[in-house]
Amino acid sequence: MTPSEDQKTRDRYEFGPFSLDPEKEVLLRDNEAVPLTPKALQVLLVLVRRNKELVTKEELLQAVWPDTFVEENNLSRNVFLLRKAMGGSAQDHQYIITVPGRGYRFAEDVRFARTEEADLVAPGDLTEKGQSRRSWPWGWITAGLFLLSVVAVFSFRQLSRRSFVLTEKDTVVLADFGNSTGDAVFDGTLRQGLAIQLEQSPYLRIMDDAQVQREQRLMNLPPDSRISNQVARDVCVRAGAAATIEGAISSLGKSYVLNLRAITCRDGSTLAREQIQAADKDHVLNALSSATSSLRRKLGESRKSLEQLNQPLEQATTASLNALQNYSAGLAVMNRGHFLSAVPMLDRALAIDPNFAMASYYLAIAYEQAGDLERCVLYANQAFRRVDHVSEPERIEITAYYYRSTGELEKEIDAYQQAIRTYPGRWGFHLQLSLTYIDLGQFEEGLREAEESIRLQPDVEPPYRRLLDAYLCLDRFSQAHKVADEVRKRGLDGPRIHQRYLELAFAEKDDQGIAREIRWFSGKREEYLSLGLQAANLNVQGRRSESHKQYLHAAEAALHQGFRYVSDEFLEADARADALSGRCETAHSLGRPGVALAMCGETARAEKLVAETSKTSPNATLWNAVSRPEVEALNAIFRNQPDRGVELMASATPYERAYPDAVYVRGLAYLRMQRGREAAAEFQKIADHKGASWGATWIHPNWGQYYALSYLGMARGYAMTGNTVRAKEAFHNLLALWKNADPELPVLKQALAESNKLNGLPALDH
Repeated sequence: MTPSEDQKTRDRYEFGPFSLDPEKEVLLRDNEAVPLTPKALQVLLVLVRRNKELVTKEELLQAVWPDTFVEENNLSRNVFLLRKAMGGSAQDHQYIITVPGRGYRFAEDVRFARTEEADLVAPGDLTEKGQSRRSWPWGWITAGLFLLSVVAVFSFRQLSRRSFVLTEKDTVVLADFGNSTGDAVFDGTLRQGLAIQLEQSPYLRIMDDAQVQREQRLMNLPPDSRISNQVARDVCVRAGAAATIEGAISSLGKSYVLNLRAITCRDGSTLAREQIQAADKDHVLNALSSATSSLRRKLGESRKSLEQLNQPLEQATTASLNALQNYSAGLAVMNRGHFLSAVPMLDRALAIDPNFAMASYYLAIAYEQAGDLERCVLYANQAFRRVDHVSEPERIEITAYYYRSTGELEKEIDAYQQAIRTYPGRWGFHLQLSLTYIDLGQFEEGLREAEESIRLQPDVEPPYRRLLDAYLCLDRFSQAHKVADEVRKRGLDGPRIHQRYLELAFAEKDDQGIAREIRWFSGKREEYLSLGLQAANLNVQGRRSESHKQYLHAAEAALHQGFRYVSDEFLEADARADALSGRCETAHSLGRPGVALAMCGETARAEKLVAETSKTSPNATLWNAVSRPEVEALNAIFRNQPDRGVELMASATPYERAYPDAVYVRGLAYLRMQRGREAAAEFQKIADHKGASWGATWIHPNWGQYYALSYLGMARGYAMTGNTVRAKEAFHNLLALWKNADPELPVLKQALAESNKLNGLPALDH
């Protein structure tokens, strides 16, 4: 009888006298089996498949022990056994070479062999098989029991895994990618790309780098050290997070292999894994996008969510690895509160890829933090023009910020509220809402959003800054101090948080606090912020000559940093302060701002500036409701139409808590109308809310002067009503505040004359 054949194809790896059969999991030497443990053989298989490439220790641990955390010495012991089995001596490194501090490399040439084997069935075998059929019930029973046990174990493991489901309330820690390619462009870049992709999901919350860095400090690690898989797991456990996601990239000739793995922090079991190959370097980001999408699906995200919120990485950010590398570096610097230092990196990212929308977006934020609103608007518009080429959360961020740059604050609020509904666990959306509410004078709402932002992310600086803003504006200074203490305890820092500390110290006349914060700013790139605040505080004391010099110093310092717009803002603040003091030379010479020109009676020039701004910001909420009516009301007062001035300032009423200048202008209109009671009530609003004079503007505070002058307004209002007691009290408060004021200050001379007249004293001879 002719034998029948069953053809089978088997792949083998051959090197030296050895043949490695991955299907049978056996190593042969001269056709004799070499005794190896299963784990040692798996280590060998990984090394052989990556022939002559460096395989890091982390990659080997992930491949051989995917569901378990094991110590590195387990790997070392298996390499030791392999060398001993293959070379006759544990010290024989002919096949496996150690790369110190990194991993191992298989050094021998490997041949890939594919053979076809035939299972021959002879007549005698048929007889034997026929005989075996007589006992088939026992064989089938045994096989059935074995199958049932396998199914039971598999079902148990599946049910165990399904019992752990990631939700939007769970936090995930991202490890840095293991990079065995030797190409530094992947360092940090792939982790940032992975974060961008994962953040599109409403069901995953990625731990912020600032929180990871805080945990690293507590672990006595440098905060900017590499986040290895082990560090990520330690951070995950310490912070009570749910899982880590680890990644690795290796080269395979011209192609690259990417591996992703999600691991529970609870027991170290693998939730999901994904492997993908990129044809070349230019396709790595695209491969990362595909792998991340598959990982999201395996972690339980719905098909509908993936269809709606899964923009490919090259479209969501950039197709350039170098651009993404610079962007990642800039973002890391910004997250530490150093906005100016981030600008060069973001600039480089944008130079490499001019269509990189998120680089434009963060440049806008960096320049807003620096106080350069002109360039902030430029980059916000640039980002918005490319909003169709970003992920959904990034589209929301860019769109909302664009409305902020155009001043359309109601639209900005709508955008962030929609964002919170879609991504309820994102602290940044609450942060921006807090800022906008405070801008609108809705301090309590701003406080609530700041508190929610901190609840979601207590380890970064910006939410605490918003909280300080709200407490300052609400005159809740003791609570502001508690927040400041908490920020210091957490080791959070940055120029804008120190700006808040300095504002708080000025509001409370805390000389030690003032000196401490001025020292902090001294010599730093952001020192112009401190200089501007010092100038504003000198105005509060009536020391206009010193304030003028300090404003010029601040303007020069800002210009030195390349911030022409910021420098111009300080010059305008100086001109406004002079106009409020009764001096108009600075505004006449500078030709701006409009409010200073209007105070000085230059109505035509003021109106021209109003028309220009209205053309560039036609829909800006606060411009149309507060700033423009201020200039128009001052012009109306100068034209002896104070009632028209009061009418014009009605639109500012919903926002006036944050804008003491609007209240001040309305008070001036009432004084001109001889309505002393109403005038005194307006000025009293400013005096009663000292904190808002410092905390209600974020770029270059200058409201403090309105606080001082409100006492003069109250004195004049009470004097009109015949309430001399209250009038004298208000004059007393003003003169106490101005005890060191410039004696030649016009407004001081007027105040002294009116006070002396009220007290029956002779007029001063000037």
